[in-house]
Amino acid sequence: MTLRALTASLKYHLSDHLERSGSILYSAGSTLKPGEVYLMGFNPGGNDDDPAYKYPTISEMIDALTERTTNAYLDEGWTSKGDKAPLQKRVTWLLEALGYQPREVCSSNLIFLRSRDAAGVEYRIADDCWPIHEKILGIVQPKLILAYSNSDRSAYGYLRNKFHAGGQDESISSGHGSWVVRSFDAVINGQNTCVVGLPHLSRYNPIGKTEVIAWIKSRVKE
Repeated sequence: MTLRALTASLKYHLSDHLERSGSILYSAGSTLKPGEVYLMGFNPGGNDDDPAYKYPTISEMIDALTERTTNAYLDEGWTSKGDKAPLQKRVTWLLEALGYQPREVCSSNLIFLRSRDAAGVEYRIADDCWPIHEKILGIVQPKLILAYSNSDRSAYGYLRNKFHAGGQDESISSGHGSWVVRSFDAVINGQNTCVVGLPHLSRYNPIGKTEVIAWIKSRVKE
C-alpha cells in the first residue's frame, strides 16, 4: 500500500471523527516501512479543555502524516514543566533493552481519538480504527506487537479478542506485585506475530527487569 492510499483510507474509515482531536502515529512518518516491532498504546492523552493549547484534529494529523518527523516519546515533554514523563522514559528504555532503536519503531494507539484518560473515549471506536492498523501492519509486517496495558479494555485485550479468543496466554511475573506480562501468538495479515502486553507503563516501571526483557525476546520467533 502506498502512503497516499493509506491517507485516503484514514479519511474514509475515520470520517465520523475527523474534527475531533487525536493522533495517528506517535512515531515519524518514515517508520511506515518494514520493521520488526509495532508499539501500541490505548489512545492519546491530553486535555482538550485546556485554553492554553489547541490540539490538532484527526484531519490535520492525517494531512501531516507523511511529513511527520518527530517522535512523541522522544521529542515531546509531557509534564507540566515540559520534561519527559515516566512513561516516555520507560518506553524508550524498554525498546532499547529489547534491541530496537526507539526512533525507528512504528508507534501508534489502538484508538486515535484523544481523551483525558482511557475512560473518556468509547471503546467501540477501536473498530473504526482497526482497518487502519491492518494497513499499517501490512506495511510494517512486524514480528512483535508490543502493547501497554494488558487489561481486557486495552490494545492487548482488543487484539487478544480478535485473534486469540478463548486461547491460553503465556505469562510471566512483571516483577511488580501481582502484575504480569502477557503474550500470545497469532497470524495477522499472513504474518506470524507475537503480541506482548505489559502493565500500563504510566504505572509499571520495567527498567531493570532483565527477566522480563529476556522472556519477551524468547517469545519472538526468528
